[in-house]
Amino acid sequence: MKKVLLGFALSFLTIVSVLAQSKTITGRVTSSEEPEGVPGASVVVKGTTQGTVTDLDGSYSISVPADANVLVFSFVGYLTKEVNIGSSTTINVQLDPDVKLLSEIVVTGYGTQERRDITGSVASINNTAIENLVAPSFDSQLAGRAAGVSVTVPNGILGSRPIIRIRGVNSLSGGADPLIVIDGVPVVDSDRSGAVASNPLANINPADIESYEVLKDGSATAIYGSRAANGVILITTKRGKTGKAQVSYNTSFGVNEAVNRFDLLTGDEWVVIANEKRANVNASALANPGVNTDWQDAVLRSGNTQQHNLSISGGSESTKYFFSLGFTDQESVVRSNDLKRYAFRSNIDHSISKKLRIGKSLSYAFTEITGLNNGANSLSGAIYNATRALPNVPIYDPENTAFNGFNITANGATTGFGANLAGPDNNIPNIAYVLANNYYRGRNHRILGNAYAELDLAKGLTARTQIGIDLTLADDFTTLSPKHGDGRSSNGSVTMAFNPATRWNWQNTLNYQTILADNHNINVTAGVEYQYTNFYNFSASGTDFSDEFFRLRNLISNSYNNQFSGGGFSEQGFDSYFARFNYSFKGKYLLSFAVRNDGISQLASENRRGTFPGGSIGWRVSDESFFNSSLISDFKVRASYAEVGNVSLPGGSFPYAGGFGPVQAAAGAGIGYTNVANVALQWETSKKFNVGLDMTIGKVTLSADYFKNNVDGIVLNAPTAPSLGVPGNTISQNVGAMFNQGVELRVLSNVINNGKFSWNTDFNFTWIQNEVTNLVQPLTGTYNRTEVGGPIAQLYGFKWAGVNPANGNAMYYSGDNIVQLVGAANWRAFDPANPSNVATNGTAPTQFFLGNTLPKYQGGWSNSFTYGNFDAEIFVRYSGGNYIMNETLRGLLGLGFSNNHREILNRWTESGQVTDVPRLYAGRDANTWQTSASNSRFIEKGDFVRVQNIVVGYRIPAATLNNAFNGAIRSARFFAQVQNPLIFTKYSGIDPESNQYSGQLNFGVDWNVAPIIRTWSVGLNVGF
Repeated sequence: MKKVLLGFALSFLTIVSVLAQSKTITGRVTSSEEPEGVPGASVVVKGTTQGTVTDLDGSYSISVPADANVLVFSFVGYLTKEVNIGSSTTINVQLDPDVKLLSEIVVTGYGTQERRDITGSVASINNTAIENLVAPSFDSQLAGRAAGVSVTVPNGILGSRPIIRIRGVNSLSGGADPLIVIDGVPVVDSDRSGAVASNPLANINPADIESYEVLKDGSATAIYGSRAANGVILITTKRGKTGKAQVSYNTSFGVNEAVNRFDLLTGDEWVVIANEKRANVNASALANPGVNTDWQDAVLRSGNTQQHNLSISGGSESTKYFFSLGFTDQESVVRSNDLKRYAFRSNIDHSISKKLRIGKSLSYAFTEITGLNNGANSLSGAIYNATRALPNVPIYDPENTAFNGFNITANGATTGFGANLAGPDNNIPNIAYVLANNYYRGRNHRILGNAYAELDLAKGLTARTQIGIDLTLADDFTTLSPKHGDGRSSNGSVTMAFNPATRWNWQNTLNYQTILADNHNINVTAGVEYQYTNFYNFSASGTDFSDEFFRLRNLISNSYNNQFSGGGFSEQGFDSYFARFNYSFKGKYLLSFAVRNDGISQLASENRRGTFPGGSIGWRVSDESFFNSSLISDFKVRASYAEVGNVSLPGGSFPYAGGFGPVQAAAGAGIGYTNVANVALQWETSKKFNVGLDMTIGKVTLSADYFKNNVDGIVLNAPTAPSLGVPGNTISQNVGAMFNQGVELRVLSNVINNGKFSWNTDFNFTWIQNEVTNLVQPLTGTYNRTEVGGPIAQLYGFKWAGVNPANGNAMYYSGDNIVQLVGAANWRAFDPANPSNVATNGTAPTQFFLGNTLPKYQGGWSNSFTYGNFDAEIFVRYSGGNYIMNETLRGLLGLGFSNNHREILNRWTESGQVTDVPRLYAGRDANTWQTSASNSRFIEKGDFVRVQNIVVGYRIPAATLNNAFNGAIRSARFFAQVQNPLIFTKYSGIDPESNQYSGQLNFGVDWNVAPIIRTWSVGLNVGF
């Protein structure tokens, strides 16, 4: 008995001793993707097998020996994190995504694929970094996020569409925008507004988006055949996951401001300059001292912005759901321009049985944009007007009750003269009155949705059918004041327009997956797709209104004396058959082949059908037995080739067809010959080649690609003899050709990961060259010219030779010689040895190629940091190798009776003065500044480095939330951010990305563009 008691005593003492040497640690494991908690994460005492896993909300509890020093946290898809225990009894950890991305599932055309098995060039962009940013549309925030993808926001007007190019410009006259596919449905991406610039992608709530995939090379895009020449952007929206309901609310408030203002003369400075211009041509002075007014104050402002997004998601094993509501309200930096968007989304997936699944995606958005006239050369263009208005006259005149206190002449023709003896050039109106009394409104209802059903026919064989709809209902309302500005000549006007677009898309696919003999992985997809798109529009206008009451409300019958109407109709359709075969042997040898046959309504029956093949191969070298590297953990090489098409052809819905159209003639309405039949017309074809590699060296993952895209069969207007009677003396033919080639590089790494602090970096670089190889004739516009042997849309015009220091004359090159302007239009030779000699006749200046407008290199660099509960990101974007025609500056050095840029103060005034502003002669703009084409005097490099976003956030510890709200709030994060805070550039204009034109043949021209927006905002993300 004593021995038994002694044994119990010894056992008890041993247990007490062990317990005394251990302790319990609790905490929670989260991630940026799953802030509510990461379930199933592993928590292990380093060097032992002792561990546990986290529960559904990421919580854990583990008993550790007293001598334990480190806990190891890990989960699939995340980097392993080690944390020192010390004296802590509570350890919360945020895991960082594994930037190697080797097991990532990537959405591809009509299916998905593991990243490690992809042999094409596909860039993935996670929405986490951009969904809280303040932007009118998601596409504007893709800039710099992926190699080979160029996104340019050309101005600060809300509603303007960013210019998106994937691996360069891939057409001269046809569409150059990528195909946008949302949840499998190709969407309409053309602007349906007739009055207000309205980006159709602004109807998509960015907070609903889960991820973006950018298909760049031929292999990745071949499955889309005739629509793939410009690349494809696949957008996947958020869907529910199994588990209890997760409610999230995200909100932010901020201020928009202009990144810069125009540097203009004050009233006092302008009086001197204005009178000097006239004195130099022996004209009397017209300007007198008055006030000092900055008319930019009438146009530019600090605009408020707010956005709210509420979502609920969750589900059971059989039914999963995601619902969201969103509201965005933004004011531009330009007065009267604002955007409001109300959005709703409902995504549901339901498993009827183990073999049958159904689901749907449905979104509705109502977007209302208030716009304005910002025509580059319009008298009521906001920026043009504000920079030309006389700075020595006031904006307001309280005694002028006839015009509600605005400074306007009694007859309403122009802005008041003030102390001057004349009004501004061209009788430009008072822009403050115009913005207050003219109204441009665009409203857009948009429904995007699809419904699908999937059936497992046999093991590995799945059939899927999906029907999608894209319905856009756009209506516009424009009204112009009868008293002053654009509507004065017609005694007021109202225009209303309705511009709907309807598209349905039906896809039926079969997918078969199997593994043969453990080593052969086969994935086959085959399908058929049908699509129909209908566009129509009509508008009605009235002028000469009886009363302001009617004008401001609607186009009301009997309220106007003159009425007008118009409309149009077009439709497009296609049917397609496609297949893709993916093969992998032991995960080392990879093969993919895709083919698509399209039949499209835009072409004649003889050429309506086309077949587009593409294939790629890959070799995972690191899986070979001979590959034995402790440094390189993954190494894959790949290559691809494909032929794809572009059906966004110029010439309307049926460019091949000859026929008649409605015309107005002396005898009244009738029909006339409008187009010559050309049944030989075909789509443009892109032959895409790509070779690349993916490798991981230590902590660094690297991807590199070389690509070349040969584009031929480009549709251009070939000239015909006038005697043939062809309308316009041209006929559309497949006669153009060009190529894009370049190099892409992406480097990403988890640089530091030591417990509380982590640093991830992601850098991408693209170099690209464009060259036109075939044309019928050079393509020339006011500023640009495209010729064989050079890139698209080079700046073309006159070469500036400076100012003659002897007499202040403007000088240009005429061939290899320099000539100087004498008087209004006479050219004299310039002799450097005798600069004052103006007796020798010279020939007029000649034109030259002055610079490439397409950037040669571009990219982005993101750095994200976490320290404890704090997080931060700095995102930098860069571009260069291109030139910009600063037409704004040329106009602001004008020689008329209007305001000027401060650079004009450097004008020539005395013999021997060295300057680049010639002597000022009133009214001699045309030859002094050679206004009919580009001018090298105003062409500048467009290189820049832009700090795009800076974000700082703080996540409240879960334990704090639990104690404060008893579990009612599972996560909360506060953040502050600034967008476009800094830019480093030598460009003298407002912004080096400012661009008046978005077409391929007219580009690189900064002409009275509204300043780009800088946004400061604070926000909150809450999970319930």
